[in-house]
Amino acid sequence: MSEKTLAKATAQLPCSVVILSAKAENRQGAMTASAMYVSQVPPVLVVSISKTFATYQLIEKSKEFAVNVLADNQLELSKMFGSVHGYEVDKFQNFNISTEAASKVGAPIISGCFANFECRVRSSLWEVEGNHAIYVAEVLAFKMNKELKPMVWLNNRYFKVGAQCRI
Repeated sequence: MSEKTLAKATAQLPCSVVILSAKAENRQGAMTASAMYVSQVPPVLVVSISKTFATYQLIEKSKEFAVNVLADNQLELSKMFGSVHGYEVDKFQNFNISTEAASKVGAPIISGCFANFECRVRSSLWEVEGNHAIYVAEVLAFKMNKELKPMVWLNNRYFKVGAQCRI
């Protein structure tokens, strides 16, 4: 199995486009990521983050984060957050991102998203192959805008979902 073939195959796994946001002490950060649903009772999501990213450090300190599921009209937002490293700038200030206060966690909530999930880390896995940490997190609060549609990432491209995928 070659790495190139594996990369091509894994690019066929569709996922929502999310921005993971976190805050610890007086520093906030965010990064593009993907999240996976694990359980409804209790409500649990899982995310995987590179240990080299600034957002990883914030989650390690705060043990909480927000999963902001981008709407299909937020394509540029996704590109902006993926274009610069969080150690270099405060992406929220640098890109003039509109945020709201979360109700249960300290992480900023990005305005205008399809959905926002406020999460507290329940367990973590660092001793996995590769350079990523996996966080299993309980959803403490969420909101969803049924008027919007989520954006999807597939085959290294962004897609809008059709009317058949509306809630």
